[in-house]
Amino acid sequence: MTRRRSVLGYGAAWMAAGPARAGTPVPVTASAKPGPGRFAPGEFATVGVFGVDWLLDPRFTRMLDHIAASPGAVRGVRVFGSLSLGRDKTFPTTSANVWDDPDGPMDFSRTLAALDTLASRGLVPFLPLTFFPRAVSPVPTQPPPGWARWQALVRGFLDACVGRFGAGEVSRWWFEAWNEPNMPPFWAGSFEQYTGSFEQYIGLYRATSDAVRASGHKLRLGGPVVAYMPGEGAALVERFLRVLAAEPQLKCDFISLHRKGAWTNEEGDPDLARVTQAAEATAEAILRIVPERASGLAIVNDEADMLVGFDRPYPPRMTAQFPAWLASVAIAYDALSARYAAHGLRFHAASDDANQQLAQGPFDGRRTLMTPVSGPDGLLKLPVYAFYELLRLMGPLRCGPAQGALPPGVSHLLTRGEHGISALLTSYAGHHPAVLDYEIQDIPWLRVNVAVFCIDSTHTDPQAASPNIAAMRQAQELGTLRALRSGVRLRNRALRQQIPLERFSTVLVWITPFRHSAPAAPSRVAAAREGGNVVLRWTPDSSPDFYSYEVIRAGKRISPAPLRAALWIDTAPPPGALRYVVAAVSASGQRSAGVVAEVAPADPHG
Repeated sequence: MTRRRSVLGYGAAWMAAGPARAGTPVPVTASAKPGPGRFAPGEFATVGVFGVDWLLDPRFTRMLDHIAASPGAVRGVRVFGSLSLGRDKTFPTTSANVWDDPDGPMDFSRTLAALDTLASRGLVPFLPLTFFPRAVSPVPTQPPPGWARWQALVRGFLDACVGRFGAGEVSRWWFEAWNEPNMPPFWAGSFEQYTGSFEQYIGLYRATSDAVRASGHKLRLGGPVVAYMPGEGAALVERFLRVLAAEPQLKCDFISLHRKGAWTNEEGDPDLARVTQAAEATAEAILRIVPERASGLAIVNDEADMLVGFDRPYPPRMTAQFPAWLASVAIAYDALSARYAAHGLRFHAASDDANQQLAQGPFDGRRTLMTPVSGPDGLLKLPVYAFYELLRLMGPLRCGPAQGALPPGVSHLLTRGEHGISALLTSYAGHHPAVLDYEIQDIPWLRVNVAVFCIDSTHTDPQAASPNIAAMRQAQELGTLRALRSGVRLRNRALRQQIPLERFSTVLVWITPFRHSAPAAPSRVAAAREGGNVVLRWTPDSSPDFYSYEVIRAGKRISPAPLRAALWIDTAPPPGALRYVVAAVSASGQRSAGVVAEVAPADPHG
């Protein structure tokens, strides 16, 4: 069995070329013919929230509204605390009325209401089964002496989820046995007591597997969700795999771990090699210890963040560096999926980046998707949000690798679908700007539309427009390097253009077939005054050639071009009666009919 080919040679490339200088184009070509295997955008489209109870907070409701306005961008939410609740910001210290008395009933009503905020928006919950309510243990992280009550709790929760959302819906969800059982904040004990502590975790996993099987519900369960730290991460994953080898009756649908790019702010730029090496080592261990389980098994790094620490301020989280990191991780993990495809392994990466409760002020460097600018629920998208908007445009078929010496630090992935071709290019580890003379060959359409989206220091950066909130709202949306080109006639079925890449930039070239038909007009357009602004919402357009919305007031477009989300906030508009017109624009440059929404004058008394 041959498995030693470098992952960097397939989809990502950090090749030994000399430093590229901006203005010196580097020739790169790629074929749009479908290659081996598939690309799955959803494997990289999950975000993380610390506590399920937070999902009912207004700042999270507003964030989820923005996510729902861009269907197919963020697709899942990993969230702790379904079994214990509590509104701890970073570490579990409390539980809240899920099951206080072992002789009393369990109450999952608040948990289910919180999960409904996800399911009702089409988002897939990813649920670490955490933490202990008081009927199981007096401390949320202290393992109990026996597992009978834990098993009753798990059974009760699964029954409640299926009863509320249906068996088919819950079968899409992911359930994870605990979170970081080798970290004292999440599992009682210390590093000195660690060996015995992990054996206790194995006991929890066995009990959880038995409870899931006994429930009869069809769902996904995985673990051991360890913090993959030097010296112990690989050993603990292998210990878990040996248990699976010795106990084939244990249910395990995915292997999860947490490997981040840096431990402290002082280590320099987070290291991409750490997250790829951990995933690769896990794959090799699976094939060595439990090869019979490999087919269909997912390896999930569900906290593949740049830096350890929930609330440790880190300015690169606010800049184009974070989306460049996530894009580079996605390309590298997709390359691993290609490399291990014959064994049936798939590699997923997610970020714990949606903790809105941590933000204490605008652009404060904490791990969030959006930043507050006018109260806790007055939110703006950060550049990292735009990474998921790019995923929304990626196709399901993986095309060929780049041909040519990509500059150091540049990663490339070309995908294709029935309705479009997408080339993802990102510069993360290099130290020099570059210009690519980039050509996509073997395009199946003679006449196409071309959009070039960009996240860098001057595109998709609301902080650059601070402190003007109206300007920041314009700048938060996914930017473009150049205007949309529609109806381009190709010569030799190839498209060639120059792509500038500064350090920590991400570019997506989106090619779609030209069509004369106009898009459908937006539906259910509504506008309402909120806090001195007007918020407009409408049903999102999910057609494959959707490009942008236009929002017009008093004959003037007030939305950016493009606007990819079915939600716009008109900042501090005039107090009188207002009339808005909302239209959709296709990638072919065709505009729909406009739909009118009217707003009554503001109440002078508030």
